[in-house]
Amino acid sequence: MLRVRFVLKGLGGFLLGAILCRVRVGNSCAPLGLAFLAAGDICGISPLFTGAGVLLGAFLSGAPLWGVMISAALYVLTTRLMLAFLEDVTPTARGLVLVLSELAALPFEVAGGWPSAAMAVLSLVLSLAAAVLFYVSLGLLPHLSGVYPLTDREQLLLFAVVGLVLMGLGDVALPGFSLPGLVLVVLVLVLMDVRGAFGLGPAVIMSALLSLRVEEGALLPGVMALGALAAALGAGYNRGYAAGGFFLCLGLLALVLQRPNLPPGLISAALGCGVYGLLPKDFFRRAANRMDSRSLALQNSRRSLMRLREHTAKEVDQAARLCMQLAALFIEEPAEHPFARTWPLGAAQRICDGCESRALCQRDEAAFQKTLLTLLRAYDRGDPVRPFSPMDSHCRYFPQLLAVAYQAYNQAVAHEAGLRRGMEQLSFMNRQLCGLSAMLSLLSGRLKEPPREAEEGEGALLSFLLRRGLTPRALDISYPDGQLCLELELPKGEKQQLKALKAAVEKGLRRPMRVLSIESVNGGVRVQMEERRGLRARMACASLPEDEQQVSGDETGELRMASGRVVFAVSDGMGSGEAAQRESRAAIGLLFDQFRLGVERELIYENVNRLLIARGAGEMYATLDAASIDLITGEAEMVKFGAPPTCLVRGGSVRLLFGEALPCGIVDEAKPSVRRIRLKAHDRLVFCTDGVYDLMGKELEGELKGLLTASPRSMAQGVLSAAMERGRPDDMTVMVVEVA
Repeated sequence: MLRVRFVLKGLGGFLLGAILCRVRVGNSCAPLGLAFLAAGDICGISPLFTGAGVLLGAFLSGAPLWGVMISAALYVLTTRLMLAFLEDVTPTARGLVLVLSELAALPFEVAGGWPSAAMAVLSLVLSLAAAVLFYVSLGLLPHLSGVYPLTDREQLLLFAVVGLVLMGLGDVALPGFSLPGLVLVVLVLVLMDVRGAFGLGPAVIMSALLSLRVEEGALLPGVMALGALAAALGAGYNRGYAAGGFFLCLGLLALVLQRPNLPPGLISAALGCGVYGLLPKDFFRRAANRMDSRSLALQNSRRSLMRLREHTAKEVDQAARLCMQLAALFIEEPAEHPFARTWPLGAAQRICDGCESRALCQRDEAAFQKTLLTLLRAYDRGDPVRPFSPMDSHCRYFPQLLAVAYQAYNQAVAHEAGLRRGMEQLSFMNRQLCGLSAMLSLLSGRLKEPPREAEEGEGALLSFLLRRGLTPRALDISYPDGQLCLELELPKGEKQQLKALKAAVEKGLRRPMRVLSIESVNGGVRVQMEERRGLRARMACASLPEDEQQVSGDETGELRMASGRVVFAVSDGMGSGEAAQRESRAAIGLLFDQFRLGVERELIYENVNRLLIARGAGEMYATLDAASIDLITGEAEMVKFGAPPTCLVRGGSVRLLFGEALPCGIVDEAKPSVRRIRLKAHDRLVFCTDGVYDLMGKELEGELKGLLTASPRSMAQGVLSAAMERGRPDDMTVMVVEVA
């Protein structure tokens, strides 16, 4: 492997030595070849290969450059002899050898008198300066395969060397075509693509150096600078725009200046644009990492974000496992507790121990115990009791026996009730911890989801929106559960452009979208959207307080979530006014918070009830009427806590959906009525609070049939107006949900 690397470096040195030696100063000097010979020797490139290239270039470049060939031979011979006797030769010593070698060849370069002598001295100075340039540039080559980007100074040095190499190829041309022009066009387009306007400096340096070896070269830097700016403007869209802008600019300049052979030539420019368009995307990514610190910083930040997501997902998984382990602590095997049998019998036995008739009464102990338990249950019901077989019918201890046994019986019943209550609490804790574990596992799965094409989609969509005059401050695309979700943050002044924003997003992503939420944040507006699939649902409400001087105690809400689910809810707090409104708002808020977090639906409703009890300390309660609709499948889950029936309007019929249950916030054991139905397009769900249903009753169906053709808002207002005609004993709210 080392041998192959040595040979490849030698071949590279041979080619560059031959090419650079073609660049002359005057007619007898070629300083660049000698400079690269010394710099390559210092950096580990064998001078035998490079020297051979220099000799070949000096011999084939028109008239042979004998002074250059002698200097190259002297340098190689001297350095080899020095290495034969010394362990190492320092870079300073090699530079001194280069100077002495060129001085020894001066007689062969000053044969033309003082002008040629001046050129020889200039060549010596240029060779030293170029040797330093080549030495520094060769030292930068290992960084090209590293992870850190080159600084602007280092890039200028490298592209200056590239410009010198292009100078050596300056006369390699055909009619209408120039090889260095082709290479220059490709490099300039790549620079504009990777660095934008910041790549203009290296492009001008290469063009200026090449202009010294081409016809009409004075125009080349200006032409390439204008073409580079046109390419930089188009690079913000895609490579086709960049190449088209560059070629169009060169064509217009050739037309305006009336010079068909304007350097670098239209054929070279066209071929260069074609080569640029064929370069793979990975090439530009690698080039950006080496040349643009911002690109590398962005890539590193993305990698850091992915590592953070993986680390967070791992910790969330650990928390989920811990919750499952804790849930196992609250599992107790159900067991029978015969305290209501054993305790009364034990208490009665102590009374009977001192009785002389015990042997007769308890000849059949099982029958005696059965009789005693029967008497206790009858006494508990309030029935008259007396001893019967196998008890002694004249037992003088019977009142005392029954009193002691009944007291023990009551204690046993209370104890069993406490145990059952404890078991219910254990079961509740187990369910909550299992639900929390499932929620954490769901969050962990979302964190582990790969970004897919989100990054590319974000950049393309952002450019698309900017071209249409929209200026989002932030844009984020994600794929929860495989469905596209979009979050944008707009400046506050663009809130009125939400309709135009939605249309632009749909056109940019080429898919229909639905708005999930709009909220004000950090002096701007945050909009959440998702890809629209299946059905659509919208809500219309009409509400009126009991007292026009107070606020309504009823509250409605709408929550749109990713994956095509929407939740509508209406709540009626106890009484009216601000206190009732706070309670109904709290009920809906608790419901929506748990849906947002991904809590299992079996636990959501139980938690709402218990949390409302804890919040109000048992003094307040509220009804809750909610519908969770899956817009993909049309399945709807109807949940009622003490709410009136919901009306399903389908076609020309009205169907009442009943659900008997206690309101939220009264007792821990309150369970909601849950009913599942499948909705179809054009179905409507009509929810109303007690203030409306108590007045309307069965007349509600007839009122709705008369409003079948009305809009959802008109239907809600029509039902409310019909209820108002019958009085206003309570807050009244009607909510209509239409599925389309």
